[in-house]
Amino acid sequence: LNVCSMVGPLCEVSVAATGTVDDLKSAIEAVAKIPKHEQKLMLRQGWDMAVLQSSKALEDCGVVENGTDITMVRSQPYNGKYEVNITWNGTIQLQIFGTHAKATFGNTGFESEIEWDTADVRKCTFSGRRMVTTEWARRKTGGEHKAEEGVMETFHLQFAGEGGAEGFEGTFQRQYEGPLNLKGVFVGDEMDEEHEES
Repeated sequence: LNVCSMVGPLCEVSVAATGTVDDLKSAIEAVAKIPKHEQKLMLRQGWDMAVLQSSKALEDCGVVENGTDITMVRSQPYNGKYEVNITWNGTIQLQIFGTHAKATFGNTGFESEIEWDTADVRKCTFSGRRMVTTEWARRKTGGEHKAEEGVMETFHLQFAGEGGAEGFEGTFQRQYEGPLNLKGVFVGDEMDEEHEES
């Protein structure tokens, strides 16, 4: 099978017609070194392009061994689900969807827009208000702080590589507290079902 990017040929791979689109992604990863989770594969039919679903057999998608061109578009390389360990705060869940982040701390959390650093594409920052109170918030306000007021939480991330699979390090800072180190590990595909493209 010929695999092309939007700007031209990328690689040639061999996958049985009974194999799945996920098998094709694995073959592309082995040859072109593009992680599977960053690949969106499409079948070109004239000017039309159909997105190939990972679980489907290639033959069911109309892919034939000779004469089929597959187009691969690389998704935002840092999209994904991460487990983030924050010093003295334990592990939280983080999901990145392009310019949107969803941070979950047990049964609380927040969603926020991400500011990607234009000088260094591996760096980003996002902040949000989580509706909780903390020991430090109460100390700094003389015991007056309430959960309904919430606390601002800011993440500064620097990804280790050109994709999310390598994870990231950075700092986390909660309102009324100093910055703490964090480390994120990639744990899965890019989106919850409610954020998936149709």
